[in-house]
Amino acid sequence: MNTLSADLFWLMMLAMFTGLLWVPYVAQLVVQEGLIRGFTDPLHDLSSKAQWAKLAKRAHANAVENLVVFAPLVIIAHLAGTDPVFMGKAALIFFFIRFAHFIVYTLGMPTIRQLLFLAGVGVEISIVLKVLAMI
Repeated sequence: MNTLSADLFWLMMLAMFTGLLWVPYVAQLVVQEGLIRGFTDPLHDLSSKAQWAKLAKRAHANAVENLVVFAPLVIIAHLAGTDPVFMGKAALIFFFIRFAHFIVYTLGMPTIRQLLFLAGVGVEISIVLKVLAMI
């Protein structure tokens, strides 16, 4: 039986987490508008009245944008045979940075959100440098 490496495990968890971030703000919209209206808005005309839900929707979009950058870096590093211990730790750290980022974004804490974003970029840069054998 094959076991999943730590870097790919945390990448998979990040993808699943990101894929579920719509649930809180859609649930709020369903509470606000009702089940049918909340789920049948093809033009996205409905807007949540709750500030936290608006922020959660933006945080979800931001998570998707960052996953698009992070996933190929992990896959390339994995295929290049980059140190698996380093990569496992980097992916784990990135996962929890993005988890915290979603929470603080939703809570409306911009300074902490920006610091977490920069920390995530730092992890991405460290992966690139490791692949290029610069660290």
